[in-house]
Amino acid sequence: MAFAKDNRHIKSLVKGLRILRAVGGYPAPVSISVLSRHLLIPKGTLFPFLQTMAAEGMLLVHEGGRYTLGPRVLELASMFHAQVRLRDIARPQLEWLARTCGEVAHLCVLSDGEMVYLDRVETRKVVQVGSRVGGRCPIHCTGVGKAFLAFLSESQVRRLLTRYGLRRYTPTTITSVERLLRELRQIRQRGYSIDRSEHDPEVRCVGAPIFNHEGQVIASISAAGPAYRMTAARVRYVSRMVARASREISCALGYRVDGPSRSVAMGAVHG
Repeated sequence: MAFAKDNRHIKSLVKGLRILRAVGGYPAPVSISVLSRHLLIPKGTLFPFLQTMAAEGMLLVHEGGRYTLGPRVLELASMFHAQVRLRDIARPQLEWLARTCGEVAHLCVLSDGEMVYLDRVETRKVVQVGSRVGGRCPIHCTGVGKAFLAFLSESQVRRLLTRYGLRRYTPTTITSVERLLRELRQIRQRGYSIDRSEHDPEVRCVGAPIFNHEGQVIASISAAGPAYRMTAARVRYVSRMVARASREISCALGYRVDGPSRSVAMGAVHG
């Protein structure tokens, strides 16, 4: 029964995407009658889809009940282009980081309370961490997550933690808001984060933030490896490499290390 229900949801999603593409294919506002003939979908079935997509900003309803693509589509397109540009700019530094540190390098962005892997560069070492492009990881107990959180305002951090919680994954996971806020202040001071096997007991990593031309944190990177290999001495070495890569990516995006919007911690990250 659960499979049948999931299958219905998938079919509905596919139908919604077909409708969206159909509306986008017309140069002028299109009526439900035209869409119904085009898609071979009865008006009674089509109308709830159109209403829902209009409510979500994916469509605009014009006079006479005609439809065009909505502002949310433009927003998503803008986000897509920004992420492609970020990935392209970051890729050489991720390759350098993986090659220099001998550990897997990641590029992540925040999405719905989690960090999403935009890119991943492997190493030649046999034992590596298990991650994949498009995968997700928690924000409160990973190197990329804490590096991102540390450069948000405290009110933003509290809202995220209140909404998504601090689930315990390992004995070292921080599950106290106040304790995590203290650690985030330390990360801002030194400029990089450390995941002390807080999400996966067999993995440790070092993360650092990526800033745009306005000095806003928009992504984060990390170098991650097996806990047995990521000793305290190795973490100190890797942190310098991660900080350097984050500086190069941020500067390539127009961030000015010595600009007026520079945060206190950037001296630690990029010094």
